[in-house]
Amino acid sequence: MRSIGEMARESGLGVSALRFYDRAGVLVPDRVDPVSGYRWYAPGQLDEARLLARMRRAGMPLADIRLVLAGWTDTALVRRLLEAHLRRLEKGLTDARAEFSALRALLDHRENPMTSLRTDTSVRLSLSADGLAAALDAVRFAAGSDPELPMLGGIHFDVEDGALRLVTTDRYRMAVARTPPTDTRDPASGSRCRCRSPTRCGRCWTGRDRSGSPWTATG
Repeated sequence: MRSIGEMARESGLGVSALRFYDRAGVLVPDRVDPVSGYRWYAPGQLDEARLLARMRRAGMPLADIRLVLAGWTDTALVRRLLEAHLRRLEKGLTDARAEFSALRALLDHRENPMTSLRTDTSVRLSLSADGLAAALDAVRFAAGSDPELPMLGGIHFDVEDGALRLVTTDRYRMAVARTPPTDTRDPASGSRCRCRSPTRCGRCWTGRDRSGSPWTATG
């Protein structure tokens, strides 16, 4: 039998983690002292604890950990669960890279407020009024209002995968929205939004006909 301390040292799980997984019914000790409440683990539980530690380090959710341990002999099931978690991690990394890219752009703009965020290229997109309005609505709440950080008081526009991406942040929150371009043969016939304030942007489309007339964003 292994004490909880020995199990922690040999498995890579902390004592508090072992207690948590006991309460969750995931890794229940073989014996619990009825007087002291001290936990004891059978020799065969070490491999299970080490497997659990690996999944914990990989950030696997508790529900999936439970399924993997319960179905460990079902190789196909375990592979599906592991691959699904890996896909979630990869998507999360992709999303995190996009957010950090937006943050770096905001930092660059703060350091060079008079310089366009895109100096090496020009991009022109035609957008539907409804699409732009919905995207602005989705991000305005997170725009900064601190007078000492005026560079965070607007909306950052960027083009990603052919769509317009809007980003706002007040350092504590971040909001990101995307809106696809419309297919228009004459983008110059649209309207161009030059506002730097989310409040003013809100007034740009208020009362405007949203029947589909395009807006044109340039950058």
